[in-house]
Amino acid sequence: MPSRRSRSVTLVAILLLAAFSILALSTSSSSNPISSGLRAVGSTVLKPFVAVVDVVAKPVGNLFQGILNYGQMSEENAKLRAANAQLRTNQLEQNYTKSQLEQIAKLDGLPFVGDIPTVVSQTIAQDTSNFASTITLNKGRNQGVQVGMPVVGAGGLVGQVVLTSRTTSTVRLITDGRSKVGAGLENSDVMGIISGQAAYKPLTLNFVAPQSGVAKGDVLYTNGLKGGEYPAGIPVAKVTSATSPTNATQMSITLMPMANLSKLTYVEVLLWNPQL
Repeated sequence: MPSRRSRSVTLVAILLLAAFSILALSTSSSSNPISSGLRAVGSTVLKPFVAVVDVVAKPVGNLFQGILNYGQMSEENAKLRAANAQLRTNQLEQNYTKSQLEQIAKLDGLPFVGDIPTVVSQTIAQDTSNFASTITLNKGRNQGVQVGMPVVGAGGLVGQVVLTSRTTSTVRLITDGRSKVGAGLENSDVMGIISGQAAYKPLTLNFVAPQSGVAKGDVLYTNGLKGGEYPAGIPVAKVTSATSPTNATQMSITLMPMANLSKLTYVEVLLWNPQL
């Protein structure tokens, strides 16, 4: 014997079938009064079921709509992120170009260069170790650069050319352990040799007699002695400490370069050879 649940399901199916049949028959003539009545009966029977379907289907429709909207929003966000990234890149490029122009401008008309011809060069490589400290420039023999020529930056002496090719040159910085620069105090007879120790160590001033009056903050310049490797008057370094140890044969003097050797994007090679 069929259960109550089975009978209910069968009844609902019959009612639905009847309602759909009534609606189908009623479409044959919209002006027929009988057809109109049948449509009304079909609508009444189907109305509860339509409501149920609407309740179930509406959230699903909203879900799909939300998925579509989320996809559009994700695409728009991706476009915004790409636009922001491009703006940041443009800003960095502008800042870099501005920095380069500022560095080149600082090299224009350096007072200690005088009328010595120069070649503005860009640093394309840097090599630092415990003792060595060099940079490679993008100018060489084709531009008149020769071994032994001085190299300067905005603040003062940078180093000396030690190797050249047709299109590049290598510069030994004044901080290099092999660098020696004859220097003296302005308006003074105090002179000595500035020696490099390493890229990140202070310079030293040697062969200065005790109690010579050298003090912290003094600036030393190339002395320009005959046969020297540098023209006179180029700022080299500033004294950071100066003492006269007991029983010492010379003062203990440390210095820091006047040129900022950590920012050598552009430098000037002085087309100058020692005056023998």
